[in-house]
Amino acid sequence: MKTGGKEVVHEALVPPFDVATLLREVPELSLAEGQSQGPFHHLDTLGHTMEVVRRVEAELEERRLGARVGEEAREELRLVGLLHDIAKPVTRTEYEGRAIFVAHDTLGARLAYGICRRLDLSARLTDLVTTITALHLKIGFMSNERSDYPPERLVRAAGPFGEELAILCWADRLAAQGPRLKEEHIERHRALCVEFLERYRAAGPHPEGDYAKLSEGLSSEADAGYAASRARLLASRGLTEDEARACAIGLLDLEPGS
Repeated sequence: MKTGGKEVVHEALVPPFDVATLLREVPELSLAEGQSQGPFHHLDTLGHTMEVVRRVEAELEERRLGARVGEEAREELRLVGLLHDIAKPVTRTEYEGRAIFVAHDTLGARLAYGICRRLDLSARLTDLVTTITALHLKIGFMSNERSDYPPERLVRAAGPFGEELAILCWADRLAAQGPRLKEEHIERHRALCVEFLERYRAAGPHPEGDYAKLSEGLSSEADAGYAASRARLLASRGLTEDEARACAIGLLDLEPGS
């Protein structure tokens, strides 16, 4: 599918947002329009997505978390906010009368990769988008004894994008203001984001992936970025770096758009 490209999307994400252009350039978003989300949300899925982008902007101005990102992260985080829930429309189901979106983070990373590839994004930006999409729920559950990403694993999985991950997770929480939400939920989430940042910084430094090495034999920079993201997540779960890299590159053949 031919689109206007990344410059058009970035321009449409400048507040107050050109939603019509975003829906044209990223038609996957059209499925989110009018989709209800349950009592912790006050907006449909598309409205929530755009509110997350607004909340990202607000956090970059207010610095309530104290995340250490430069001004160059603003444009990147807008795109992350736009795509982080891209799989909600295709994962929505109901359980005991409430909407749930099982695995929308994992599937969302795959769908986001396809969009990054279509928009011809850089390896680093694809890595950022797909990593945060895959992990955007994890800070909120990292202290749960049943979490698949306890703090140490989450820090490693985030790689060079821990500061950005905290911002997106915080914005995502603030963008859901449904009738079931309580002030204590917000404060608890802020505390978890701050705790994650403290752990992340203590475990640093966190170098970026070797995109040049990963890109050998691949057809696009987005492939290298997604491979870097997948390899990091696999390594955080116990694979050696070589095993994780080989597995991630092998899985590219299974992904849409490859």
